Amino acid sequence: MKKTMIMGIAVLMGLMISGSVYAMGPGGWHGMGFTAVANLNIESVKKFLRDTTDARNELILKRIELVKAYAAKEVNYDKVASIQKEIIDLKTKILDAARKYGLDKEIGPWFGMKHGMMGNGMRPGMNGMGPGGMMGCPCNTPQ
Repeated sequence: MKKTMIMGIAVLMGLMISGSVYAMGPGGWHGMGFTAVANLNIESVKKFLRDTTDARNELILKRIELVKAYAAKEVNYDKVASIQKEIIDLKTKILDAARKYGLDKEIGPWFGMKHGMMGNGMRPGMNGMGPGGMMGCPCNTPQ
């Protein structure tokens, strides 16, 4: 009886684990695996990084400003909206540069631009990191 119960639990756990791995897809949540990085043209990436250095640095600063604006005792939503607009403009500028070098599909997810959306799915207060979190932060971008 015990042996059958233990075997049943082991099979059930195996099915649950394999089901979640199958649902995630190749390459985790991006769904593109290592092939997207392996097929990149290194010279195009170097030119893209060189052309967008200022915009990426400004994007980091704007995200910090946004976190501080949300953390203020009295949130000024006009200021928050203007910072968010500036962030969208910077992301658009970066994505346009990526398109110029044919890297928009590969580089977009690094900046939280998944499927043409301008955000990384996180909302204010998630994981105590403030709006947007740090997942889509360009400081996490491989250089």
